[in-house]
Amino acid sequence: MRGRAYRMHQMSRARARAVRYLQWCFAGVACEVTARQVTRYATDRKPCSCFLCGNPRRHTGAQTRQEAEPPR
Repeated sequence: MRGRAYRMHQMSRARARAVRYLQWCFAGVACEVTARQVTRYATDRKPCSCFLCGNPRRHTGAQTRQEAEPPR
């Protein structure tokens, strides 16, 4: 089983990745990336649960590729 050091290392990697992504997203906008944004994006990569970012089945009832019948 892995310990606390491993989990902390993985979280620091996720935060660094989130910082890079958010700086790229807000490159043309004159705003600072906050620690709250970084933590929120590092914990869960979906920024919100709207119909564009969230689960399509919940909003439109669409099937996934696995659920759809395979072509014959």
